Amino acid sequence: MELTNLKPAERVIDVVSPSSGLPIGLRVRVMSLEDDRLKRIKRQITDESLKLQARGKGFKADEIERNGRMLMFAGTLGWDWYNPTGEEGDEGYNPDALPTFNGEQPTYNEKNFIALISELTWISDQIQEAIGETKSFFAP
Repeated sequence: MELTNLKPAERVIDVVSPSSGLPIGLRVRVMSLEDDRLKRIKRQITDESLKLQARGKGFKADEIERNGRMLMFAGTLGWDWYNPTGEEGDEGYNPDALPTFNGEQPTYNEKNFIALISELTWISDQIQEAIGETKSFFAP
């Protein structure tokens, strides 16, 4: 087995309700922290931290949070909103189950992503956990 062929793949997670554990109707595409696209951003954050340390300073709490949100956004590739009860005509379909955030299903962009994870930290926690699960990005 050639070890350099073992590369992480992107994956999709279903965000679940923190109370029931059932899908809420939001799927997020994520990449591994081992992905080269994320390594660049991690290096930028590390470089910035080293520059601050050289001057006897460090990141402030809001900067740490900003860096975490930036890394999380960089680790996601998009999202899809759907009705978790199925499609119209399906048994158990509930049109009121269509999820929204502030009354809409926002398009995926940095502003909407940051707004969602900042207000709904339980979604942020699930995305962070998924990005950090290295094993799940490698096919068996």
